Amino acid sequence: MKIMATLVSAFLWLLGGIFVLAAAHPDAVAQHKVLPRLVVGGLLILAGFVLVVLAWRPKGGTSLKEGTPAGPGGQEPPGQLSLKPIVCPHCGGQVDASTATLNPEGTLTVTCGYCKGTFLIQEEPKW
Repeated sequence: MKIMATLVSAFLWLLGGIFVLAAAHPDAVAQHKVLPRLVVGGLLILAGFVLVVLAWRPKGGTSLKEGTPAGPGGQEPPGQLSLKPIVCPHCGGQVDASTATLNPEGTLTVTCGYCKGTFLIQEEPKW
């Protein structure tokens, strides 16, 4: 799909270049068609550029956004994981990890389902 989009965009660039060059022809100047040919040529070149950018941009979607739950499907861990239950420091109840949200500061906040207490999840150093 990327190759096809690149070929189509190359064709649009070529066609746009022809329109831009045709704007400088003496007949176009005499017939007052310079501006329309420049506009059409510029739009074709721009359309080719947009097509190439959309086709070759990296596909995102793995990073967490602010205020979204941090759970399965979020960021991948850099190394080995050992899963431990999250325990509420207020009441001692087990907390559901799907209630975690990413704050604007980059920290994770979790809300306890039992006592409704909110606390931060802190990552221990890896060394």
